[in-house]
Amino acid sequence: MRVLAFDAATTVGWASFASARAAPVLGTFTLQSYGSDYGKLNCKMLGAVRMLIGEHHPELVAFEAPIFMPRDRWHTRRLLVGLVTIIELAAAMASLRCLEVTPREAKQCLAGDPDADKPAMVAAAKGMGWQVADHHQADACAIALVTFGVLARPLEKIRA
Repeated sequence: MRVLAFDAATTVGWASFASARAAPVLGTFTLQSYGSDYGKLNCKMLGAVRMLIGEHHPELVAFEAPIFMPRDRWHTRRLLVGLVTIIELAAAMASLRCLEVTPREAKQCLAGDPDADKPAMVAAAKGMGWQVADHHQADACAIALVTFGVLARPLEKIRA
């Protein structure tokens, strides 16, 4: 099963796996700031996600659930929710299943620690032999790993 996974923020990491045992194709892109013009930002995100779906032909798209900190501003929360909503929209437009993965699930799956920090995630991804360039790509790899695990479970245990 081909999976395309995203770690969405203003810098977006992505990982495309042809199968659970294949080496991923990896990338990172940075979204230009448009201030409070969320429409323009979301259009750029939609274009990028649709391009990657067209290029990698996934059977499933996955993304990391946004993390909200108590001191986050409304702008940050709105931005993060918008980005993952765009990923879901692009998957739906391509008639693909979309799966949300929690950060703790991703960290546990790749690094063996639900509280792993960014350097630990990069080290764990490199330990798998993957040529990750940054923590965004490492997180996207972890999201894909969780997704493959979910797909391997019996149908009644899958959380969508």
